[in-house]
Amino acid sequence: MNRLARGALYLLAILLAGSAHAAETLKDVLERVSAAYGKTPPAAMVEQGTTTSFRRGEGALLRQYRAPDRFSIRIRYATGSESRVLAGEQAWQQGAAANPILRGAIVLQVARIALPWNMLAQASALVDLGPSAMEDGKPLRAIGFPLEENLRLVVEVDAQDGRILRSRGIQRIGAGSMEFATVYSEFRHGQGRMHAAREEHYAMGQHTGFSVIHKVAYPESLPDDAFAP
Repeated sequence: MNRLARGALYLLAILLAGSAHAAETLKDVLERVSAAYGKTPPAAMVEQGTTTSFRRGEGALLRQYRAPDRFSIRIRYATGSESRVLAGEQAWQQGAAANPILRGAIVLQVARIALPWNMLAQASALVDLGPSAMEDGKPLRAIGFPLEENLRLVVEVDAQDGRILRSRGIQRIGAGSMEFATVYSEFRHGQGRMHAAREEHYAMGQHTGFSVIHKVAYPESLPDDAFAP
């Protein structure tokens, strides 16, 4: 498809999304999100799979989360490992205390692992940003909300089925900002909930890699040592 045709398709999607936006309230969209992913927020989550970095290659992925603010991600590559951990106000990368910028990046990952429920829990702070669209022209509804003072998340939802297809974390740094985006696909169901089995990762508009989630568990809790640096 040439650039002119893609542009026309994108414009049509925005117009269609705009007309749908006029009829659909934000409450309607959130109810579809809740119905799609499961109404009960998980107390804890464990995700296992693989992640492929275009810089480092493929690695074994383990993410662990305990609501509301405990999180760890560990990736084991052939050339070494990476770890990032959040425990309340404290954050670590590779076992060392994270600086404010790195801590913000970890907070974004915490928000994303239980994204539908974290978003729904902030209903009073959500901002309806109106219609948006994927590169293929698929119409979406954009919803924004703050995570911290210099950190916010924009979630883009297929309003028809409630699936979150993209999230964009925007971190303000001085007069500038950094954006980290994730595109979600290959949705799976299990234990009364839904999750995206494939995630495409972007940093400042550059495609940096992808993750494939092979297994998701929702234990009643996780021990403190799962979130030790």
